Amino acid sequence: MKTVSPALTPMQDQQLGEIENYIQSLFHEKAEQWARSTGFVQRASKISGSAFAQALVFGFLNQPEASYTDLQQTMELQRVHVSPQAIEERMTPQAAALMGRLLEEMVAMVVSGQECHVPVLQSFNGVYLQDGTVLTLPDELQEHWRGSGETGGEAGLRVQLRINWSDGKLIGPWLQDARASENAGEATVEKTALPKGALYVTDSGYLILKRMRELDAQGNFWLTPARANLIITDQKGIRRDLPSFVASRSAGMIDEWVWVGADKQVYCRLLVFPPDEKARPRKKDQKVRVKGSRHDVQVGRHKAPKGKKGRKRAQESPQHRRLKGALVLLTNAPASRLSAPQARMLLRVRWQIELIWKLWKQDGKVDCWRSEKGMRILCEVYAKLMAMIMQHWFTIAGCWSDPHRSLVKACHFVQKLAPCIILTMNGPLTQQELFHIMCLSMKGCTMNTRKKRPNTSQRLFAASG
Repeated sequence: MKTVSPALTPMQDQQLGEIENYIQSLFHEKAEQWARSTGFVQRASKISGSAFAQALVFGFLNQPEASYTDLQQTMELQRVHVSPQAIEERMTPQAAALMGRLLEEMVAMVVSGQECHVPVLQSFNGVYLQDGTVLTLPDELQEHWRGSGETGGEAGLRVQLRINWSDGKLIGPWLQDARASENAGEATVEKTALPKGALYVTDSGYLILKRMRELDAQGNFWLTPARANLIITDQKGIRRDLPSFVASRSAGMIDEWVWVGADKQVYCRLLVFPPDEKARPRKKDQKVRVKGSRHDVQVGRHKAPKGKKGRKRAQESPQHRRLKGALVLLTNAPASRLSAPQARMLLRVRWQIELIWKLWKQDGKVDCWRSEKGMRILCEVYAKLMAMIMQHWFTIAGCWSDPHRSLVKACHFVQKLAPCIILTMNGPLTQQELFHIMCLSMKGCTMNTRKKRPNTSQRLFAASG
């Protein structure tokens, strides 16, 4: 018996139409426009700006560790017949400029999803999470992106991302030098504002006291872990450091409105949760995932000079030890809008942005590359970031409204469909036309000739002579 598949919702149809328009505009009109203005295309060539951008983005989306042969086969799907060496030769500063411009265009294209029906999320006009990462690049790229120096390398890229966890809307990613502060630039709430009534959930590095006051004045809410070295003033005017304040209260949970800062800078709720004795201990000897180049080349400076202790590691401060494992949160949301248990649960949601970065690195491999050539690496990083944005767009349309969605499963599914997307981007395609493309593309499926260890086919022709 034939089963009838469920139809898409009107919202999904609208989102897919929006995504289709974005993709067509980006990989055709915009790609050709920027290819000319950046100098990537100066005369008629098989590898146009559109063909090059599609090959890189969809090639790395389908296979994050794609070789030049893999990229050449992706270009074959566009009916563009070139050699892998031709693609390698096009990895130039102009190509990097083209991909960088297209990434900027893509960041400006925002896709919003249908809100998932979770009551605690619907209490606010969006629950926004934000976090970033630093990609260490080869030192030769320091003219493009300046690193932090010392153990961080001379070249590096800081990438920040903001997401509305209520509907999946992605804002960013924003790029800046690795040595730049995360509290400066377009990624800040001062430059890219939140909608009124939104809840901003992030770590204490983003929510400095000045920003807390500004968000409060704008009618926004925020939730963040408290720094252990804060000065707290209670309702009676007694001033203590945070560990002393916690010790002065009876054991158990604390929920009080206090002033935070040496000069009573912020008035907010202080939530203290005693340590959870059932919590699992952290794993110590976890395997470190390889980043940077897959070859023996040293990307950045992962090894510290002799006499140093190695890479900087966070150490627990004396004030933090005095808290004895208690979880301390700060928020300006009243209890009528956000109860203490809900606040603790929403803080766990903050880790979802960390998991998105893990997904982009572990499955999208935005911080790994096969090459040792700077321009190829820069093109690859830009292309992979674009691939991850597109992957997120389809996840929004496909399953974001389901609160039990799996971003990992959605990621793997989009990766499998990447060749299908590129096949349909240049017009309708019948089954016979698909077979035709497949057979023509297979003409390039030949072995590379080898001098030291000839292939069997080479040996056969040599014996025939």
